[in-house]
Amino acid sequence: MTDAAPEVLIAGADSTEPAVIRGGRFPRSARLLSGRDYQRVMRDGGRVHTANLMLALRANPEGEPRLGLAVSRKRVRLAHERNRVKRVAREHFRLSRADLPGMDVVVLAKSGVDKLSMPDLHRQMRQALNKASRKCAAS
Repeated sequence: MTDAAPEVLIAGADSTEPAVIRGGRFPRSARLLSGRDYQRVMRDGGRVHTANLMLALRANPEGEPRLGLAVSRKRVRLAHERNRVKRVAREHFRLSRADLPGMDVVVLAKSGVDKLSMPDLHRQMRQALNKASRKCAAS
């Protein structure tokens, strides 16, 4: 495996999807791994809402943004739809990670997220991360 720099492919000007970075990683250090971490964020953190997503967030003392995903079968019935929501959330987090303040974020799906088109899901995830970044930076 090579350690070459990631290759950036810019999406079209009329596209609502983000630029694609090939070779970029979502390292273990950027994930919430333990139940205790999830509980801390859910209990002590703030909330950011869009129509179909909720982000729970909490300042991270280590200064590095970390992501957790909680997309339940109760809200999103089909496995491929749950995976799609999680994939989009990871991708947006990975692309905007350098611009985010040190915070832990847990993405939760609300009812109806599985009915969203891909551009709408991308738009809502981008909005939610922008709101979360502003809210965490303000506190």
